[in-house]
Amino acid sequence: MRRLISYLVVLAANAAAQDAPSGGQAVEGQPVPEPAPAETRVKTESSSRQFVIHGSDFAMRSAIATLAEETRGELLSEVGDDGPWEHSIAIQLHGKNGDPVPARTMRTQFFQVPGGFRLQLDIHLAKGKPRDLDRALLELLLIERGLRGLGPERLEAALSIPPWLLDGLVESFLWRRGDRDRDLYAALFEKNQLFPVKKLLEVENPAEMDSMSRAAFRASTGALVMALLNQTGGKKAMVAMLKDVATFEGDEMALLLKHFPGMNLGEASFAKWWALQLARLSDTPFLQVLDIRETERELQRLLVVRFKDAGGADLAIPADQFRDLLALPLEKRRKAIGPVAERCGVLLYRAFPAHRPILVEYLRILGEIAHDTDNSVGERLESLAGQRTHLLAVGLRVRDYLEWYRITNAKQLSGDFESFIELKENLQSPPTRRKGPIAEYLDDMQRIYEDK
Repeated sequence: MRRLISYLVVLAANAAAQDAPSGGQAVEGQPVPEPAPAETRVKTESSSRQFVIHGSDFAMRSAIATLAEETRGELLSEVGDDGPWEHSIAIQLHGKNGDPVPARTMRTQFFQVPGGFRLQLDIHLAKGKPRDLDRALLELLLIERGLRGLGPERLEAALSIPPWLLDGLVESFLWRRGDRDRDLYAALFEKNQLFPVKKLLEVENPAEMDSMSRAAFRASTGALVMALLNQTGGKKAMVAMLKDVATFEGDEMALLLKHFPGMNLGEASFAKWWALQLARLSDTPFLQVLDIRETERELQRLLVVRFKDAGGADLAIPADQFRDLLALPLEKRRKAIGPVAERCGVLLYRAFPAHRPILVEYLRILGEIAHDTDNSVGERLESLAGQRTHLLAVGLRVRDYLEWYRITNAKQLSGDFESFIELKENLQSPPTRRKGPIAEYLDDMQRIYEDK
């Protein structure tokens, strides 16, 4: 079930309740954590002062405060502001790295305090900083937006943020920073494994998915959120939806259509719109320059002239055999060459700079063949093949040199060679099949990227 943050309207009536870390009573009957000893009642406020971190040491509190402010800043950059914050967010740190790991390392709580509300996130540091801490912080920020301007008497529903919105915003943050792998979107899109919108809205607990479904879910939610923001007036509509989403009960598609009426399309039109959004994310940007190996792979893929012979069989002529195209009838030859020249012309803008003169020469040769001219085509093609081989070799040498430079200029050596010998022995031994979440994840990723 979706994580629900219920509310309990109870005024602090005695000094003991006021001494609770959050100033109120915890949700779902959970006891309020005991007050910290006087000597450990230390806190660190974030730069906006919306986050107050208690417990642990100064370094950990500062790291958490920095992450919280970064998450807040990314939310403001992505969707815009909705006025000054009204409710503080307390983060209580418990334990230390190496302690026994509890069943839950993070717990969100909601309290009423004099003058408003406060949200609290309890974190146990047994395994260090939790992996999904940024997601938990984002959830609290979104709930805080939903509480602005509301009094206890106006709260009639439990507070919750749907998983698709949380994951979608996190993905959009990563995409904006350039930290999201476009190839993952492309692989999932080509294999038709991305989620349709209606199915996205129905997911209640993504943590129960296998690793491949989880990756597809996050990619799909990111596509949806970015598609909504890219609509005309998308940021303004998103701000309005975030105001309603925390307390909304009902069909989430109705909530989307309320704030994004442009999505109110017929079933066929909506499917086309969704496919277009996914295709945009999976497509490589037009101005993104490829490296040497990527350019070589594109040349091998594009520099192939295809046509049907007299018997109707498909034939493919690679670049080193372009001269054989002169044997084709002129009109059939031009018809076959046209698409190749067009695709290579587009690649010219994205090819590695050193490959561009080579690509121009290929286009010149194709143009001459299309005009029935044989100006030393065979020798020129052989020269181009040699230049491509040389460029690829140079690229690999540069990569190896940079790795050598990084290793030889390391400022510190571990002096531990036993692990190196062990690794060598393991590589020489027959592979064994391992079971576990990491192996499952790697298997799923291999399935996603295979045949790419």
